[in-house]
Amino acid sequence: MQPTRHLKWVEIDLGAVRHNLKTVLRLIGPKVKLLAVVKADAYGHGAVEISHALLQAGADGVGVLTLDEAEELRRAGVKGKILLMAPPPPEDAPSVAKLKLEVVVDSVKLSKALARACSSSVPVHVDVDFGLGRWGVRPKEAPELIRSIRENRRLRLAGVSAHLDYVPGKNAVEAEEKLRIFNRIALRTKRENPEILRHCANSTILTDFPHWKMDMVRVGNLLYGINPTSHALPLKNPWRLQARILSVQEVAKGRSIGYASEYLAPRKMRVASLAIGYSDGLTMEPAERFIGFGKEFRYWGILKGKKAPFVGRCGISHVLIDVSKIPSAKPGDAVTLPIRRTAAGSRLPRIYI
Repeated sequence: MQPTRHLKWVEIDLGAVRHNLKTVLRLIGPKVKLLAVVKADAYGHGAVEISHALLQAGADGVGVLTLDEAEELRRAGVKGKILLMAPPPPEDAPSVAKLKLEVVVDSVKLSKALARACSSSVPVHVDVDFGLGRWGVRPKEAPELIRSIRENRRLRLAGVSAHLDYVPGKNAVEAEEKLRIFNRIALRTKRENPEILRHCANSTILTDFPHWKMDMVRVGNLLYGINPTSHALPLKNPWRLQARILSVQEVAKGRSIGYASEYLAPRKMRVASLAIGYSDGLTMEPAERFIGFGKEFRYWGILKGKKAPFVGRCGISHVLIDVSKIPSAKPGDAVTLPIRRTAAGSRLPRIYI
């Protein structure tokens, strides 16, 4: 049921998220673990609610990027496995111990700081850099870091990981070779530590290279109904940004409206105003399927199943749409709008269904 008191809100279908999780679980099979990536507030869907839903539905753990994200989940009662997927500064090692996290490491300095801060063995995952360049140890240096961790009784080697610079349709041959090299390093380590997890597959690797799912996959996009590959999957979109029409006015042909009077009505129009704008996340490059690209490129919302093109540019807290072809449009009607999910303003209410 739609809320009545909000002028703008994000509607999130938890049933769709659970459906997508089950789709991925069927894809990977029962022997492979699944880490649900909930960084960036679960891609804008709400990390706390999404984490609870996914862990209850069968995810083996959740992955975050920062200590702040991990702390938010622990405060909210998330008790399962949380993997800190970016190596924290060594001075933050006490917080890692306090929050009972698993953590990615890429240096001896960090591993020693974790050992000093923890009274019991902390699970660590050695991350190997294969060209993305954000963090990780070089492949030729990985064995030495792994050896130093295995020799430290306050550390438990829990995994060997990597995140490739793969983009679908761009560098598949290179990615295959890098996956082969990574697996060689990880398998060598697994022979000596059978319990460790090899993990390199994110949503795109899992979909385009399913033979490299290894021991665990780290999936974000697919859980949120986003498939950046060409392989079809039965995913559902759990996300919908909506805003109510505040007013509808008749605009005569040739009349200028909008900032700087830069938009001239090419014909008689009916224009509706919405109390939502770029401060809420409506950018010049929204990313939804109903955005058209071409010589008459425009952005639009969807009202009663029909397109309502933007009129002029977005303001900080309002946007105008053309409802000339939707004669029943009236104040109070809800319009679905394009937006990058992670850009959606945090003050926009999230309504879970």
